[in-house]
Amino acid sequence: MPTEENMQALETSAGQATAAPEATENKAYSEDEVQNLLKALKSEREARKIYEKEIKEKTAQLERFKDINPEEHRRILEEAAIAERERLAAEERTSLLEEKYGAQAAEANKKAEQYQSELKEVRKRYALEKVFFAAGGRTDAEGGISFFDLLADRLGANFRLEANGMITVIDSNGDPILDADTGKRIAPEEYLSSFKSHPIYGTFFRGQLGSGAGIGFGGTDANGMTADDFSELSAEAMFERAFGM
Repeated sequence: MPTEENMQALETSAGQATAAPEATENKAYSEDEVQNLLKALKSEREARKIYEKEIKEKTAQLERFKDINPEEHRRILEEAAIAERERLAAEERTSLLEEKYGAQAAEANKKAEQYQSELKEVRKRYALEKVFFAAGGRTDAEGGISFFDLLADRLGANFRLEANGMITVIDSNGDPILDADTGKRIAPEEYLSSFKSHPIYGTFFRGQLGSGAGIGFGGTDANGMTADDFSELSAEAMFERAFGM
């Protein structure tokens, strides 16, 4: 017979299943089935408590009537046998419930966790996009592709979304990158700005003609080298030229 811990674990899994988004497609369970599972488990738990109470009462009665009332003793034994059959039937029902709903509850919980992971990634991308624009990133796009999309696909793993919605720059081990001078975490805007001198990523940022802060828009880049003027090119043409396509 399932232990109290197993029944609680199954009930918890079923409860978590209800937290999965309603928009999840092709789910292998229904809300009614999950609710029925919870009700059935609760009913079986109550039946088990009643059975255990009855066993204690019958045992006490047997001790009292075993010697002084053989007929009553026989009747009590019969009732105990009936109670045992009911217990076995309850155990079988619980096993069937676990077999029927256990896999569905686990799958629903898995989908809920996947949804939470995808939602966190969307929030991270949105927060990173704001940092990119704050660092001077270009906002234009073409053909469904933006400069931010290209940068995020390449450098997105270098950032982590914190519980407060802020972005942290991390290394390959997942540890925050610290500023060598201050010992504090490097600001995401500062980290992204460091790519303005990059021959490829530098084209993803707005140029400042002649200021040395941009690349690919005339004037000079951050290294003082003369840069081509890409300002008249479309985003797609500029990308193809930057990557040598």
